[in-house]
Amino acid sequence: MPAPTSKRIRNTQLRRHFIIGNESYVLPHPLFPDPPDGHTKGWKVYVRPLPNGPDMTTWLKKVQLKLHHTYANASRTIEAPGPFEVSETGYGEFGVEIRLYFAPESGEKAVYREHYLVLAPYGTDEQKARQERENLVVSERLETIEFNEPTHDFFKTMVSEDQFEWLKVLEGRGKGRKKELVFHGETEPTAQLPERPIAAVHGDSGTGMAAGGAWSRLYERQVLGQLQQSGASLDQALEHERREMESRRRKMEELGMAVAAK
Repeated sequence: MPAPTSKRIRNTQLRRHFIIGNESYVLPHPLFPDPPDGHTKGWKVYVRPLPNGPDMTTWLKKVQLKLHHTYANASRTIEAPGPFEVSETGYGEFGVEIRLYFAPESGEKAVYREHYLVLAPYGTDEQKARQERENLVVSERLETIEFNEPTHDFFKTMVSEDQFEWLKVLEGRGKGRKKELVFHGETEPTAQLPERPIAAVHGDSGTGMAAGGAWSRLYERQVLGQLQQSGASLDQALEHERREMESRRRKMEELGMAVAAK
């Protein structure tokens, strides 16, 4: 076996997308038996891979989540293989500090993220009604980690097809044959993003993202388009606020001139 090397590959960047979020439920709830008095919500905060994406433990080896100081053992550490999540009960929202530790062969230092724990329904009236009806509030966001000029060993791990082994399921390959771990569907996962999601697994909703949430180039373009639209909306809002500020400034000047004239 060759000795590990920390030599880096110049002009190369690796990216991994993942999810940080939380789920919350109104108590009582079967997932949270015997909560302390005064606790009205049960919740779970987590760091998760993209559905049908590569195994995040290829690069993520430990997650530390720092809860509100009022919790016993407020700093919780979960090591691979995870799951990287913490379940608790409570009654108030707060920011959860998250520290991500990478594989040793990456040669990278830990990085910080933060997630604000959302317990109350949010969104439109329709969305709030659905959340209350289902007794489930989910607050998630897509995060990205970039590894610039990765080491040779880390690069080899990050492009290996082995990172999709976790997606295999136990299935029979014919009548009377022993079940074995295989990829569900006709097409095996690959380190390259597909143009469209694999519809054979969950069915294609026509949005570019399978019902199970598979990432694809088509969905990526849609996300980028949504971000561009959001940016345009933000620019319009900023322009409107600029005009409002200018209007207020002129009124203040007119008021100052009127006062000076008296």
